Amino acid sequence: MQQTIDTGILEQKLSVIINSLSYLMPEAVLTAFLLLLLVVDMIAGRKGAYWLISISLLGFLVHLFMLFRQWEILSMLQQPILLLEMLRLDGIGIFFKGIFSLSGIFAVLLNLHYQNATAESEGESSHKLGEFYVVLYGLLLGASLMVMSINLLMLYMAIEIVSICSYILTNFNFDKKSAEAGIKYLLFGGVASGLMLYGISLVYGFSGTLLLEDPSLISGLSQIPVIILTPTLLLIAAGLLFKVSAVPFHIWAPDVYEGGPTPVIALFSVVPKIAGIAVLLRFAAFFDVFEGQMPMIDWRWVLGVIAIITIVVGNFAALSQSNAKRMMAYSSIAHSGFLLVGVIAYSEFGTESIMFYAAIYLLMNFAAFLLIKMISRETGYEYIEDYKGLGNELPMLGIFLLVVMISLTGLPPTAGFTAKLFIFSALWQTYQASGSTIMLLLLLIGLFNTVVSLFYYLKIPYYMFFKQKEEGVLELKGYKNNYRKINTADNLMVFVLVIPLLILFFKANWLMELIKFIHF
Repeated sequence: MQQTIDTGILEQKLSVIINSLSYLMPEAVLTAFLLLLLVVDMIAGRKGAYWLISISLLGFLVHLFMLFRQWEILSMLQQPILLLEMLRLDGIGIFFKGIFSLSGIFAVLLNLHYQNATAESEGESSHKLGEFYVVLYGLLLGASLMVMSINLLMLYMAIEIVSICSYILTNFNFDKKSAEAGIKYLLFGGVASGLMLYGISLVYGFSGTLLLEDPSLISGLSQIPVIILTPTLLLIAAGLLFKVSAVPFHIWAPDVYEGGPTPVIALFSVVPKIAGIAVLLRFAAFFDVFEGQMPMIDWRWVLGVIAIITIVVGNFAALSQSNAKRMMAYSSIAHSGFLLVGVIAYSEFGTESIMFYAAIYLLMNFAAFLLIKMISRETGYEYIEDYKGLGNELPMLGIFLLVVMISLTGLPPTAGFTAKLFIFSALWQTYQASGSTIMLLLLLIGLFNTVVSLFYYLKIPYYMFFKQKEEGVLELKGYKNNYRKINTADNLMVFVLVIPLLILFFKANWLMELIKFIHF
């Protein structure tokens, strides 16, 4: 009799899992194309690069279409919980998955011109290209699962998928610097992963559940003294803070950004960070609903202090950087702090502000890394001092880079200004409602650091347009003051990334209305 009951329960759970799969078609698409790329890479041989690139782009386009279909299903089902309470499907998750898909498309396009493999690549290069796209799909699949996770074990598994793929992608330059960056990333990631897993095990021991929305989780944790509960939650937060490169889990970022391939670091600056912020939003919702039911210190104070330190360390460390990639690494750390500000100002408007910021951040970072790499390819230099006078030789690149740097600073007339304005406005609204001192401190320090960031972001355009070129800089690469040397594909991609930064300053309501429509 007992065996019959157990079999019935098993069949019921399997039925629930199978039914859930119909709501996870975007994730199924990523998995299917990952396997397809793996097969094509094995059988295509010397001429496989063209097929790998085409299949990769097609997969992301199909993924975007399936996200639209997934949103249509969501509008009828009211946020279903899937896979035995492992995942939650909602508008926020769908929006961020769209950001990931666009990041994948930009990473593939950016990779076209800067990897050793092309459509005519041979042997080992073609094989490396196939591995690159397979691991890229794996990273985006893990990030998609992260933003939907409501079970701590599922969240940990998703983070590990993203982490393992990240470690592999970091080494895709296949040189000493890239290998060193990959090892550092792995070591720091292993420590953060271990801390998070230990925190999850403590939560399960205290409450007997790992589901964020389970009432027994609250009842179990409410019995734990604050001196034990607070460090436990901080251990779990360690894994997420590592993903968003927040202080003190930021040490890996500069070396990885300098040593990794440009398409990879552009991807790292967006996807893991945004996925981590999305998970922190779920935790913020959890604390907001059950606020006062657990004996712990104010989570906004803890996260606020981390955000302040992250913004200050990122901005002031960037001031002293001479390498453009390392400067962008510390810039990325500072932006993590601003994204954390949106989490602290948790509200409907705060969430929509983070979604807006994420979309603009995608454009800004990919544009910045693309332009830095284009200049490096034309001149052979990556240090900011070597950019002297390049504005006269590469005027269009200089102008585009100026627009991107102004946007990263958060100044008009760019969408970067609008993104920071929304974040600070959400923070001010929450401060007025709560009167919390940490929010006022965040607002003041955030505004001050926006001014600080102006000094290092505009250093590149300053060197390009106001410093005299050293003799022979461009001649080393055979450059003859001919902008047409930069191919049409690069120009088109720059336009696609930079022009929206100007348009969305004047028409920010276009993107915000889309966010509200998806968020509902």
